[in-house]
Amino acid sequence: MSPSKLDSTASFGIGDASVLCSQPENGFGNSHPLIQSEKAVQELLQQTPIQGTDEHLIEFSEALRTVAKALRQAAEGKAVAQAEASEWKRRYELERARNLQMEQCSLGNSNGHCEGGRFENSTNNLVNCNQSEEHSRIGSLEHGICSHEVLQNAESDFDSDAIHSKMMRKASFKLSWRSKGENSDQHKQDIVYFERGNITTAERSSKQITLKWESQPQTLFILTKPNSTSVRILCAEMIRWLREQRKVNIYVEPRVKAELLVESADLNYVQTWKDDKEILLLHTKVDLVITLGGDGTVLWAASMFKGPVPPIVPFSLGSLGFMTPFHSEHYRDCLDSVLTGPISITLRHRLQCHVIRDAAKNEHEINEPILVLNEVTIDRGISSFLTNLECYCDNSFVTCVQGDGLILSTTSGSTAYSLAAGGSMVHPQVPGILFTPICPHSLSFRPLILPEHVTVRVQVPFNSRSPAWVSFDGKDRKQLAAGDTLVCSMAPWPVPTACQVDSTEDFLQSIHDGLHWNLRKTQAFDGPQDL
Repeated sequence: MSPSKLDSTASFGIGDASVLCSQPENGFGNSHPLIQSEKAVQELLQQTPIQGTDEHLIEFSEALRTVAKALRQAAEGKAVAQAEASEWKRRYELERARNLQMEQCSLGNSNGHCEGGRFENSTNNLVNCNQSEEHSRIGSLEHGICSHEVLQNAESDFDSDAIHSKMMRKASFKLSWRSKGENSDQHKQDIVYFERGNITTAERSSKQITLKWESQPQTLFILTKPNSTSVRILCAEMIRWLREQRKVNIYVEPRVKAELLVESADLNYVQTWKDDKEILLLHTKVDLVITLGGDGTVLWAASMFKGPVPPIVPFSLGSLGFMTPFHSEHYRDCLDSVLTGPISITLRHRLQCHVIRDAAKNEHEINEPILVLNEVTIDRGISSFLTNLECYCDNSFVTCVQGDGLILSTTSGSTAYSLAAGGSMVHPQVPGILFTPICPHSLSFRPLILPEHVTVRVQVPFNSRSPAWVSFDGKDRKQLAAGDTLVCSMAPWPVPTACQVDSTEDFLQSIHDGLHWNLRKTQAFDGPQDL
């Protein structure tokens, strides 16, 4: 080979490297220069006579063939990546349209009809629904918290149905900021009224929130930890006291009602539901939820409400008490204080999660959204291989997780699995999403706290050596195959829990009692002193 040809070959290699290094906004290079470069390499190989006696020329020709193979693989990879991006965009638009339909269904007026996640209505009703949604968003921007739905009881003829409807009307309440100092401008400033007790937040705040009843609560839902004799006895005693002293209606689970009737037939006034469809309407009947158990019982109570959640009064009867500040031995005084009001509450934010399968061809094959109060965990399951997860925050690439897995946690779940994996403890009213790796294969992979308005997308790449597994608050475990995606964002419906003192005092007390946080002996005072 002549020196001129060697020089031209060297200059080709430099120019091709510049093409490979250039990346436009979408993160991929243009495939045409890659293909043209590959053709140039093939033509150069055909035109260049290679003598078997010259070992250097043989090595150089093999290097050129390697470059040509790499260029071909890069072009094929770009085509595959573009196809994946197009498919993801299509599924994302389907999911976005589906969520919009669900929001319109929940905000529709009484003339609308919702069935199977679709909103069917006339043109006028759709206009009214959009206007109501826009009005709700404006109220959210002004106050930070708005009611999920505003329903009014029509005052008509005084027939039996109207009287019964009025008697069964849900209790209304309002929330207000509370700050120290009587002269403060924000002292007991009313921010919103709740005619039906349904809470949703668009812009969240870490300020202390106070709940004040506008009408007396009439219906309570008592949720108990199963397989506990002491809890069952306490539940029966509490039901009798509430019925005699407060004259309220009481709902329990079908399992609990059967247990109560076995012990005493005089508790037949306790109400329950017959099928799962009635659970979806439970938030329209219940004013207050009482949990008897630990943090797991609070998680179970939150999972029963797929939309708005009534205020929860959690009593500590379990092994963990990060969310259960009330003590069962003083339940009479506690419930009197809560039912009379005002009380401090903590708005515990939830994550709304969707599993989008790579095989899904339309929106009907996309799984229903799942709400979690603690965390979403993606792990490697029984596989011996490391997990390989591509993580995105909105449209920005975050990192590729290689390790045992990943935890996406709420701030309420910061003292659970995320803390055990090395995450930080965060006040439950701080709006954010915790991004915590599980045993990462990198010493520099540290946990993150992302803002609450972002959407986190975790995808199992097609070149993953094994599938991953995802669980929601430790339940509903699902397999994620190659190409499957998990999408998480902040849910619009928080879980309001009553405080014994206030949210900050209860949080600090829980980490002192539950974790013995920074508990050590005081340093001795009889040592040397600086003069």
